[in-house]
Amino acid sequence: MTASGEDVKPDVSSKVRIIVQFNDTKLTFLTKRNKPLAKLLDTFCEKIGVDKNSNIETVKFNFDGANVTPDATAEDLGIEDDDEVIDGQIFQEGGHLI
Repeated sequence: MTASGEDVKPDVSSKVRIIVQFNDTKLTFLTKRNKPLAKLLDTFCEKIGVDKNSNIETVKFNFDGANVTPDATAEDLGIEDDDEVIDGQIFQEGGHLI
């Protein structure tokens, strides 16, 4: 509320709804356009039960063919509200079964 008694609403335009998908799982997140995506990506990994820091599996995220790094923001990537999807992929590095 301002000094004149008017209600001040948060600036909704500063937030963006991002859809992250992996296989058949799609989760929607609301985040600030200029906030790094690290926490969002970590939360997604937790929700799908993947340890993104595992030595065996590496989780990669892509948007429009570009690698999404944890320090990237929605603004950096040009993500618009609801119509953009970040794809998650798991890569196994090395090793084989004996």
